[in-house]
Amino acid sequence: MSALVLPSLTAWTSSRLTAILTAKTQANFTTAFDALFAHNVDVIYNGKQLSRDQYHAQLLSQSSTALEVQGASVSVQGQLEIPGDKGQISGLVGLFYTSLVDSRFLVMGAPAESKVVSSFNAIIQATEPRPQSNSHIHEYFDPRRIVTVNQIATDQALRAIIPAASINSSPGVIGGQFGPGPVHLEPIAKKVYPETFPGEGEFGAPPPEMSEVW
Repeated sequence: MSALVLPSLTAWTSSRLTAILTAKTQANFTTAFDALFAHNVDVIYNGKQLSRDQYHAQLLSQSSTALEVQGASVSVQGQLEIPGDKGQISGLVGLFYTSLVDSRFLVMGAPAESKVVSSFNAIIQATEPRPQSNSHIHEYFDPRRIVTVNQIATDQALRAIIPAASINSSPGVIGGQFGPGPVHLEPIAKKVYPETFPGEGEFGAPPPEMSEVW
């Protein structure tokens, strides 16, 4: 039986990172996270040192598992790898990816959406020992884990995607009816009374319009 061939460093990294960000449950997220990052992983995120637990929480907030997130999709636009001296078992990987995150919050009946753009650079080594198993059965085992990651990410402001059907538009009018029409006020009937100035005229003559009333 031929030996199992491990996926390339970039394929392994991008597929497992995608599994993390698109996980639907907390258990699936943690399993995918443990399958990618070593237990003693060294993390720099946006220039700050993070512990493994802090990084776990950071990626969780950007994934489909987050409470305020309805779903996430990941697209890798660029990738680069430098294999180690033992081939695909270790090396360096750089990814540039975009994650579109749909929020559970609705704006005019449609989910708001945010976009995370990230540069992800990692050092990969074989850190996991092979588990004991039946020597006659060759099971898939990948000892690789990320031991160092340096990630830069920006989260753009939420924007609302408003379906056209939700807008009750009419010919010649942009948008729909968002409130009552203009308020027409009836003229107020005026009953003018002459104003008496104190001081018996010492403040001068009244204005011309008041002279007519007087």
